[in-house]
Amino acid sequence: MAEQDENLALYYVSDEKYVQRALSIEDPAIYFVGAKGIGKSAILKMVQLRQRSGANRVIEIRPDDLAFSALANAQATSPILSDASKNQWIFRTLWDYVLALEVFKREYPDPIGFARIFPTILQGAHEQEARKLLALSTLGGTVSFTDRILQLIHELELSGEFGSTKLAATIRPIQAKPSESSSYQLLALVNSVAKKLHKNLSHDYYILIDDLDLYWTDSPTQNAFIAALFMSLIHFSRPPHIKAVVSLRENIFNALPLPDRDKLPDSVCRVRWDHDSVKRMVSERVRFKLNVTEKEIWGELFPPNGFDLIWRHSNGRPREAIRLSTLAATTALDEGHLQITPEDMAKSIRVFSDERIKEVTSEVAHKFPGLELIVRKMSGWPKEFSFDRLKDFAELLNLEVEMKEGGAEKFCWAGGFALNPIGFAEILLQTGILWLKLSRHDEPQPFDINNPVEITTGRWFAIHPMFAPALGLGGS
Repeated sequence: MAEQDENLALYYVSDEKYVQRALSIEDPAIYFVGAKGIGKSAILKMVQLRQRSGANRVIEIRPDDLAFSALANAQATSPILSDASKNQWIFRTLWDYVLALEVFKREYPDPIGFARIFPTILQGAHEQEARKLLALSTLGGTVSFTDRILQLIHELELSGEFGSTKLAATIRPIQAKPSESSSYQLLALVNSVAKKLHKNLSHDYYILIDDLDLYWTDSPTQNAFIAALFMSLIHFSRPPHIKAVVSLRENIFNALPLPDRDKLPDSVCRVRWDHDSVKRMVSERVRFKLNVTEKEIWGELFPPNGFDLIWRHSNGRPREAIRLSTLAATTALDEGHLQITPEDMAKSIRVFSDERIKEVTSEVAHKFPGLELIVRKMSGWPKEFSFDRLKDFAELLNLEVEMKEGGAEKFCWAGGFALNPIGFAEILLQTGILWLKLSRHDEPQPFDINNPVEITTGRWFAIHPMFAPALGLGGS
C-alpha cells in the first residue's frame, strides 16, 4: 500500500496534480475525496515524505486516535452524545480546542515553555475554570483526541447547565461574571484558545487524517462527530501556518451531516486519474522494481495490449492497476515464463476479478450483508441487460428470503425489493456492482452519485467489467 511505501517519492508521478495542492497552505483544498484505491493515501504519504525535516510539525490523526469505540460506549450515558445532531456545534467547539492544543504543544515542546504560554492564552478567564481546563489539557499518557473531548463533554454535563434552554448555540463572552461559572464559561475558554492559535505560531503545521473507513459504522453520532471535526478543520486550515489534509472515501463524505455543504467546493478536491497517468504510475513502479526501460515494459515484458487490459479490469484506480500488473508478473513467473503471455494476463485477470468481488462487497457489508452472494448469483448472465431482468432478479431474491433457502438469511434486506426493483437497481449502481446504460445502445458508464441520473424502467444495465471475468459472463 502507498501509505506504507517509504520509496514512494522515487516513482510518484504528477506531483502538481494533487500533492502540490496538499502541501500549499494557501490552497483551500482540504478533503481529497475519491473511491478506495484511487491514490488518496499516497497523497498524504507524499506530504509526510516532503515534510520529513519538520516531522514534529506533521500531526497525524489515525483511527485509533479518534477512538470511535469510546464514543459509542459513552453515548448511552451522555445527554450531549445522545442527541448528537442537535449538539454538533458543541463537538465543533471542542474539536477546535483539542486541535489547537495539539499544535500549541508542538510549537512549545518544552513542558516549561508550554506551562508559561498556556496561562497567557487563558488571560482574563476565571481562575477556577482556567485551572480546570489546564488540568484537562496536561493529562499524561496516551490519551486519544476523542477521550479528551469526552472529558470536556463530561465537564459540561457536570456543570448542570446542559439540557436547559440556557445552553444554546451561542458561546457567552469570556468576561462573564464569576457567579455565572457554568458550561458557558468552559465553552468560552475553549473557544478563546482556538481563536488565539494562529497569532501564537511561528512554524507551519500539517494535520493529516487517513483511514477513517477503518472503524466507520455510519452511525448518526459517529457521523456528527466526524462532521464536527471536518468543520473545525476548515476553520483551522488557513494561512498562515496551518494546513489540513484529509483522505476520505466518497461514500463517507456523502454520508456526513455537513452544514452548508454547497459552500464547500473550494475545500473538496476529487481525486481522479486518467488512462495515461495510471499507465505512467505502473511503468514507474515496474522500472524501479525491475530496472528496465519503459520500452521494455509494454510489448516485451507485457503483451502489447497489456496496459489496456489492466486499465479496463482495474476500475481506473492506481492501487488496483499496480496490483493487477504485479499479479500478472507473478503468474508468468509461476508458469516459468520470461515474459507475460496473453494466457498469463487472462489467468491473472480472473483471479483479480474474484478477489475484487469479495473486497468490494465486504466494503459495504455493514449496510448490505450478503451482497457477495447476490453478485455471485449473476454468474453466466449477459454482460448487459434490460431493467426487466433486474426486476425478475429482485423477485427471485425475495422468494428465496421468504422460503428461507440456504444462505438467504444473509441478505434478508434484499427481500423487500420485489415491489421496488428501482430501489434495488439504485443499490447495485451506488455500490458499483452495476454500470448504467441510458438506453440499450448507449455505452455503459459508472453511476455518479454526485450527479445521479434518474433510474427508470427503460434503462439498461451492465455488470462492472472488473467483475465479469470471475462471473464468466457471456455476450450482451
